Amino acid sequence: MRVATLSLSLQLVGAFLLRNKSQQGSLLVPDGPLRLSRGTTMIALSSSSKEEHATFETNKRIESRLKKIEREGPGLLTGYYEPHLASFSVRPGAPPADGDDLSDSGSVVQVRTILAELLKSEWREDDLFQVPLLLNTLLTIDKRREVLNDSMDDVMSSSLKRLVEATLQARPQRRNGNYQFLIADALATLMEFTPAYETLGNLPSRSIPADAEKDVLLALTRCVEVSFNELCRQLAYRSAGETKFDSTRLAYALLTYVRAGTVMSNLGSAGRESHNGDGEVDKSTAISEPNRKLIAAALAAFFDEQNQDGMFPQGEPIFKSFRRSGRDVGNAFIFAVDTVQTLLRLLEPEYFRPHLDGLDKLLGWIETHKVKEVIADYCDTETQQCFGKPITGWASPHMSQSGSPTAWASSQVLACVFRMQETVQQLLHDDVLQEFNGVSHSHEGTQMVSWDRLLDTDLGDPLKDECRTLKSVLNERMIVPFSGVLEVPGSCSVPNFGSAYSAILFGPPVKCGPGTAKTTICESLAQRMGWDFVCIDTAVFLEDGLQNVASRIRYVFERLESLNQCVILFDEIEEFCLDRETPGLAMESRLLTTSMLTAINDLRRAKKSIFFLATNRLRAFDSAIIRPGRFDMQLFVGTPNLESRVVQLRSQLESVVASQEVKDEAVNAFRTYLQSVWSKDVMFFNYLEGIQFASACADSVATHGELSEDRMEAILKAQASVMTVRGQVREEYIASMGLSRL
Repeated sequence: MRVATLSLSLQLVGAFLLRNKSQQGSLLVPDGPLRLSRGTTMIALSSSSKEEHATFETNKRIESRLKKIEREGPGLLTGYYEPHLASFSVRPGAPPADGDDLSDSGSVVQVRTILAELLKSEWREDDLFQVPLLLNTLLTIDKRREVLNDSMDDVMSSSLKRLVEATLQARPQRRNGNYQFLIADALATLMEFTPAYETLGNLPSRSIPADAEKDVLLALTRCVEVSFNELCRQLAYRSAGETKFDSTRLAYALLTYVRAGTVMSNLGSAGRESHNGDGEVDKSTAISEPNRKLIAAALAAFFDEQNQDGMFPQGEPIFKSFRRSGRDVGNAFIFAVDTVQTLLRLLEPEYFRPHLDGLDKLLGWIETHKVKEVIADYCDTETQQCFGKPITGWASPHMSQSGSPTAWASSQVLACVFRMQETVQQLLHDDVLQEFNGVSHSHEGTQMVSWDRLLDTDLGDPLKDECRTLKSVLNERMIVPFSGVLEVPGSCSVPNFGSAYSAILFGPPVKCGPGTAKTTICESLAQRMGWDFVCIDTAVFLEDGLQNVASRIRYVFERLESLNQCVILFDEIEEFCLDRETPGLAMESRLLTTSMLTAINDLRRAKKSIFFLATNRLRAFDSAIIRPGRFDMQLFVGTPNLESRVVQLRSQLESVVASQEVKDEAVNAFRTYLQSVWSKDVMFFNYLEGIQFASACADSVATHGELSEDRMEAILKAQASVMTVRGQVREEYIASMGLSRL
């Protein structure tokens, strides 16, 4: 069995199909049954300041070309699926290679069973490609440790222990300066899966060699040192015009430096121990984060070596000789597409902004070198016409079988396309967020503080059992359904059932205050979800003048559609959404409403972000704007509800000198009294009026040691005479409460 091929298959074919599950049907489920048969090898997806910033239009064109290739991916890969083998092969129709079988023909094998078979298989401890790749596969595919913990037997335990030992023995050493990216990648993965004060890689303790964690830390330290030296050496060779310069060695020195350096810098504050140079236990010296200027310089040097056709120089061979006949010498050279996709995987998208032209050239090579071939099953001797299975894909330019596509090279190309698309999408997102003065929360992760502090508001009559609150609905329709999407940023994962992508936040023109303001609600939701936030107001659409509003609408929404996992708020844009049936409405206004209809519809169909429309004039909107399909919900935003008023009192009581028992009694009395007079006056207190009422009640507790009903009645009577919401405004408020649509 070719362990390396199967290892890469498990890591990346599953990831590819998960990303494209909405497009490719049920080709392969990573955690489901997987058919493997004798004589087959599965597809392997490889894991492993020139100009000003590109324009938005240029990036969109690149993104469109990438999406086209990605959409073809599932169908392309099925060309390498062989029904009679019930699996994928590197080259359909090729004869089985010795030792390629994993199971008897036709058997169904679960992914966890394949992992177990990998550990029990024969693998050579001196193969520095196969060993770290196998370890990385086991760690990344079996994240829950269902195999490595739950199903571990003595044979598997011994094999896993040897695997870790072999990886550690291959660590870089100062005396010879050798390094290998796959070794660094596997060691880094081990440390990433090591929780504080737990076992190395969260592996079974009997499968971990003695002092393995300290050895891993030492090995990663050496990876940083040796790769840093090699990186500087290659840059020096290039600067001096030396023929020793090798762009491939430069790239993998950079990858090793970034991969190992990032993990070690993250562990620097954890106080972990490692062996020092004398073999004694000592506190590890903290390694600073990888040098960003050095990374940028190395990446620039790498792309400067790119050929005009989009490919890169061949570089030094991985293997200088082969111990076994039948291996194509082209396998000794790294396919440049694989190098670029690994760079895209490990480096932040912003590093590639100056090199979008280089990615564009590589994409051009990918587009022009896709080939088709028919794997002949039958050839007519008279007509010399062959019939068989057509396959489409790519071949590495280093291979002697020029023009013949293989699954290995094709999957590497697809992996590069996916990584390239993620990078371009992120750059587009960042540019749009910056253009419209958005706020980035995604790098912070989920933040609960702002959401917890957000005062809630009722969507109906709070005295009725069916009354819902704004926060509960947002939690049910947005936070919970999209929580699974957060685990796979940038993926095509769909939210859970019942999700809402859009909502109208409406209410009468009441100054509800910072606790229930529509902007505060949207930004708090963004922080709660760990998404970015941007607010689009009327001024944005008027930036090019009144005569160009329609074109400006198209301009703005085209960019908003490039945002991913972002909360968008359209604030007070009624003038562009007016009811077209209104008598006397100018033709220009009718056309603007039509333009806005199309733009909102396209944004909703993109399903990449959540957006809100905030308004005080719901009845002025065109019915086509607010209908379901464009806006999933219609939510009333009123004054703080009863429980929020209680929160206000608790806040005011914090500075009162009294026992906790007295404060609790005051809170209970406060809640009981509000329930009795809620719909009369208190419900209509805006945020500041509620604070004033709660403050006066807290002063009563401080003065009298209690909060009586008579005292609260007197406070309410004095404050009700100067309330903001009175008369017609109150009637509108009550009428609006019944317009929510969940």
